[in-house]
Amino acid sequence: MPVRALRALLRGVPPSLLDGTLAVLVAVAATTMIGVSAEPGARPPDAAAYAIGAGMGLVLLARRTWPLPVLVASCALVLVYHSLAYPSLSVAIVLGVATYTAAERGHFGWAAVIVGALSVYSVGYRAIVVRDPVLSLLVEKAALQAALLAAVLFLGEAARSRQALAEEVRERLRIAQEAREAEAERRIEAERLRIARELHDVIAHTVTVIQVQAQVAHELFEEKPERSRQAVAVIREAGVEAMRELRSTIGLLRHLDPGGEPRSPVPRLSSVRDLTTMAERAGLHVGWNTRGEPYDLPAAVDASAYRIIQESVTNVIRHSGASVVEMTVSYEPSGVSIEVVDDGGGPGGAEERPPGHGLTGMRERVTALGGNLAAGPVPGGGFRVHAWLPTKEGHR
Repeated sequence: MPVRALRALLRGVPPSLLDGTLAVLVAVAATTMIGVSAEPGARPPDAAAYAIGAGMGLVLLARRTWPLPVLVASCALVLVYHSLAYPSLSVAIVLGVATYTAAERGHFGWAAVIVGALSVYSVGYRAIVVRDPVLSLLVEKAALQAALLAAVLFLGEAARSRQALAEEVRERLRIAQEAREAEAERRIEAERLRIARELHDVIAHTVTVIQVQAQVAHELFEEKPERSRQAVAVIREAGVEAMRELRSTIGLLRHLDPGGEPRSPVPRLSSVRDLTTMAERAGLHVGWNTRGEPYDLPAAVDASAYRIIQESVTNVIRHSGASVVEMTVSYEPSGVSIEVVDDGGGPGGAEERPPGHGLTGMRERVTALGGNLAAGPVPGGGFRVHAWLPTKEGHR
């Protein structure tokens, strides 16, 4: 029977049944050898000899729980048997299972010492007490028995090494699976945050403009109907812009190519003028400055720069009570910096401005690109947002 087939067959046998079968087989083998052995000058086998032979098998019932003590007990029974001058028997047969189990359970060194000591003792006993010819004994009996036990010992060590390797492989597979699951969870969380940022950036700005203009239209409906109609027109344009942005964002989230790049158009700094126009219609005086020679930015940097300006303007309209906002974009060889400063006059100014999700989203965008963000009040009143976005390849 092939080794793999035998191993598969034994794997399906309950441990208690296998141990019981081995104990019976060893006990039967030992008692049979005792009964058929004939040796000049040896003591005839009696009930005690057969009891010792049966005990050599019975101790194997505990081999899984106490492998090393079982080997010691088996060797002790062999020593007791030979010390009573009974006919010799094959120690390789009666000690084979115990020796294999001790080595297979990780006690190779101790098993080798115990079996080796037993072999040396047996040779000395037979040579000195029984006075067998030493050379004949070593060649014909001791060497053969020692070789068989050594083979069993190394077979047990090989089985232990194989099991340890299999366990290590299973552990590595488990760790790799946990790592894959953790990475999948991290990607899902990152994607969830990205979608939340996109929806927030798309909706917050336009809804803020609509809210401000709706309030203007309501307050001036009777006193200044023309101004009220202008506010309603801004609301209509903001609604159209919101729908366009939402369609673009939904398309971006739905359609990704294998490399993960969006197929739908993404916002860019070149379209930031639309934001300034909408902010001016909301009642702000907007200043726009560009420093350095503009160049094409990586798509992720370009989109993040646009979103940072958009969110900053939204916060100015919503929270600051400001009338003036200055935007500055500085192009440098290693990246681009963005600064948005408002005068923050009136209630709800810089000192009272809540952090909200907007600043958190801006910080997440900047950090993901390896940049940094600073936001806070400025001396004399107002609020400043400054972001630095590095480019991987710089200005070409």
